[in-house]
Amino acid sequence: MSAAAGRPQVLLIEPDGLVRGTVASVCRELQLVRLQQATSIAQGEKWMQSNVDHGLLLSLAERDAALALLTRLRAGELRCEADIPVAVMAASADAELVVRLKELDVRRLLLQPFRLRDVVHTLEQLWPMPEILVA
Repeated sequence: MSAAAGRPQVLLIEPDGLVRGTVASVCRELQLVRLQQATSIAQGEKWMQSNVDHGLLLSLAERDAALALLTRLRAGELRCEADIPVAVMAASADAELVVRLKELDVRRLLLQPFRLRDVVHTLEQLWPMPEILVA
């Protein structure tokens, strides 16, 4: 089994190319997760209808569509497990949004601008690397 095969597959839905590229680069460099990328909620949902992911890192740039996707995910309407870990990225969050995210079992909210170490820490917490045994 290759090292990549042992890492969880996580879908990143992010319209901002700079953010998406930076997160993908960090994931690749640190071998945190196998990252699939989508530029829109529609593209991400299409991916999730035919592929099994172990997690979702989701931008709330398309807020209503993103929340609707999370609702469909939690209802078991997509191919992946309904309870996969989800982290979201948002420019801001009011109390109403935070309550809704809790209802949808979002495990982490990253407020933008965030530091790369915040993304790395989130990925390490939600999708921990299996420990390598050294003889």
